[in-house]
Amino acid sequence: MKIDDLKTGDHIRVAGHDTRGWDVTREGYLVAEPKRVKTQWNLKKVDAVRLHVDQDPAAGPTRQNFVTILPDTEVEELDA
Repeated sequence: MKIDDLKTGDHIRVAGHDTRGWDVTREGYLVAEPKRVKTQWNLKKVDAVRLHVDQDPAAGPTRQNFVTILPDTEVEELDA
């Protein structure tokens, strides 16, 4: 699934970076619209996308549930 096809409430799995730049995989519900951001990736400033993914579909976006990915990253859609 492409990033432009995502909508709040989608059940997904995605691998990217957390706030510390560490590799993470998040699985759950997209709890906020994807946000385009400028971030550091492998020591370079790049355009990226921030997704908030949480096990609780009613959760709000927080630093604990976000993952940053590159715009061409494929997102795996999961069965609800």
